[in-house]
Amino acid sequence: MLERILLSLALIAFLVLAYRLFQHRHLARLRLPGAEAGRSLQPSLLYFCSDDCAPCVTQAHFLRQLPNQVTRQIRIEQIDAEKESETAARYGVFTLPTTMLVDRQGSVRHVNYGLTDAGKLASQLESVL
Repeated sequence: MLERILLSLALIAFLVLAYRLFQHRHLARLRLPGAEAGRSLQPSLLYFCSDDCAPCVTQAHFLRQLPNQVTRQIRIEQIDAEKESETAARYGVFTLPTTMLVDRQGSVRHVNYGLTDAGKLASQLESVL
């Protein structure tokens, strides 16, 4: 019985480690074009949406609810995932809406698949600023 518990715990630990490694590698390969070492960019919020996406309307409403002091310090870029499918594929977007927060070095710091409320986005933006 103890062997089964230890084996289960080891399997869970391995799966958590594999997930963290995948997440780290995925975020590391996502960099804004033109982001070079030492070059400082303006923090960005990439908002992937589509005209045919009903939840995207709600997500746009959440983006309008962000505090003005935060939105003045970042660049919000709306990207139509259907028209710019190459960009969406490059960033690994597989569901809409998707929001990504990019820091000054051009690295993606946070990825939100699906609806993300204004409070969560504001706290993530504070960590990027």
